[in-house]
Amino acid sequence: MFYPSRHLVIKSLFFLSIFLFSCVNQTAKKKEKPIAKDDGFYNTEREYKTFSKHFTDSLHTFFPNDFNGTVLVYKQGKLFKKAFGKIGLAHSPEMAIDDIFQLASVSKTVTAVATMLLIQEGKLALDSLASNYLPDFPYPNVSIRQLLTHRSGLANYMYYTDTFWHDTAKYMNQDDFYQFMKRSKPTPYLNPGVSFSYCNTNYAFLAYLISEISGMPFHQFVEERIFKPAGMRNSFYLGYKPERIKARVLIGRYDHYEYNETYYMDGVLGDKSLYSNVEDMFYFHLALSEGRLINKTLLNLMQEPSFQHTVFGGSYGLGFRLMKNHTGQWTYHNGWWRGFWTSFWNRFDKQVCVVVLTNNKHSSHVDKQGLANYVLTGR
Repeated sequence: MFYPSRHLVIKSLFFLSIFLFSCVNQTAKKKEKPIAKDDGFYNTEREYKTFSKHFTDSLHTFFPNDFNGTVLVYKQGKLFKKAFGKIGLAHSPEMAIDDIFQLASVSKTVTAVATMLLIQEGKLALDSLASNYLPDFPYPNVSIRQLLTHRSGLANYMYYTDTFWHDTAKYMNQDDFYQFMKRSKPTPYLNPGVSFSYCNTNYAFLAYLISEISGMPFHQFVEERIFKPAGMRNSFYLGYKPERIKARVLIGRYDHYEYNETYYMDGVLGDKSLYSNVEDMFYFHLALSEGRLINKTLLNLMQEPSFQHTVFGGSYGLGFRLMKNHTGQWTYHNGWWRGFWTSFWNRFDKQVCVVVLTNNKHSSHVDKQGLANYVLTGR
């Protein structure tokens, strides 16, 4: 009978321990894999170049010393992002680049893209009447295009709901909004198609329509069809904050007054009440530019003016404002709501994006068009 030597046994145990340690270590590495890679969101990890010092120094001149907010600038592979000031008054914490803001009317850009997704899939037709999809729609002669371009002539629901919604400590939701409009049917300001008349009602109706056509709650449809393919992990609608959100959600303010109470109209989605940060809006820009949401034909269609540019260069496309100047046409949207002031400016054709978010009116007076033009032409 063969008996191994003590030396051979020790040697065998040594190699066995190395093998077992390797297996354990590999298992540990697998457990350490970030969950975010497998949560269905597009992986946004990329390498970006930096701008020159001269360029970034010039960017800073657009923001006064008392500006409080976050800024992101992107141009052809180069990225600049910075948080300025504080989240509140003098003794409040410093602003952070991942802070989350209410986007106000910039929310309309996401609602418009959600609508275009259904058009792309043939579930909606741009020039069909909304009543073709919602038989009880209270305005039978209004088309999907007219809702998107603010040419429906409809009255702004915000000026009428105070007479209907008496429990102001409770949010009005999308169904409440729709039932109110169906029952009360405020008289339109204009006939459909007569003129551009910016109105939140259009986009609240679109959010309701998207939910009905898709068979999903509006916030869920947007998360599945826009946030995930764009990689927007820090974006959500009021009332639907996901567990993965760890960054701070800011409060809007006007001077010393903070809007921290429940405001019932915040519960109506589509026209507002989307929360996000500068990085997620940049990812939204990239997803549109790279065709991960809608195709190039539809993106170009969204940037066609629905009326002739004014003497000041302004017009409106499908969910985006348009500004034509000596540098070409900007596709953008600004927003303000209860202390939040937001801007999202794009040149999809030039790979340029500018995002400015602030949670106080005092910091809202930034020359966005001048800043955007400098980003496009500066070096």
